[in-house]
Amino acid sequence: MSRTGQSGVSVVTGGTAGVGLALARQLAERGEQVVVCGRDAGRLAAADALTGIEAVRCDLAVESDVTALADRLRTKGGIRLLVNNAAVQYEYQVTERSPAELLRDTTTEIGANLTGPVTLTALALPLMAHGGTIVNITSALALTPKRSAPVYCATKAALRNYTTALRYQLADDERRIQVTEAMLPLVDTAMTAGRGSGKLSPEQTATELLRGLDRNRPVVRVGKIRVLAALHRLSPALVARLLRDG
Repeated sequence: MSRTGQSGVSVVTGGTAGVGLALARQLAERGEQVVVCGRDAGRLAAADALTGIEAVRCDLAVESDVTALADRLRTKGGIRLLVNNAAVQYEYQVTERSPAELLRDTTTEIGANLTGPVTLTALALPLMAHGGTIVNITSALALTPKRSAPVYCATKAALRNYTTALRYQLADDERRIQVTEAMLPLVDTAMTAGRGSGKLSPEQTATELLRGLDRNRPVVRVGKIRVLAALHRLSPALVARLLRDG
């Protein structure tokens, strides 16, 4: 992720909390101009008060919000780094939800986790600087799902495939835009409260992610994901059993 000859801002969706905020802080400490987006007014205000960070309200599941964010980014002189980090995860038993509840939550999850990132990427591409980087955040659940979050797992698997296909498409682009999948382990955030143990901190996750980006890796596997991915190549069935009830 060399900065040689580059200009523009670094954009982190879901950058007002958790991994997104830790990443935004570390980028700002490097001297980057950082734009983060989120939905919570209090978190937006807190992030906006940090040096080097500008916070913008945007619900990625709402097309008009995504378009407005892209319009705002257009005034910033281009985009150097886009990190599609924001995500929503609902855990439920399908047979215990009403059709209306399922439709509502499915629309939110697919919008925030897949449609939003794809739309924002499409709008951001004309603004990307030469040598810029697009990062899409996935998890081990992109490899094999867990039973409690079917739509979330489906969106991460779809985002993983989208990232690979986009990398293929941009391989011959004269701007030499890097497309990276960042596969994260269980991180200690509000989303994972009460789930699992041995979680990585948002700060350490951000540090490892940036280290991988600095090395221009097309896939950055953070923490325990490196071991899990290797195990998945050897025995997909074993990893499926390990994650099924996670």
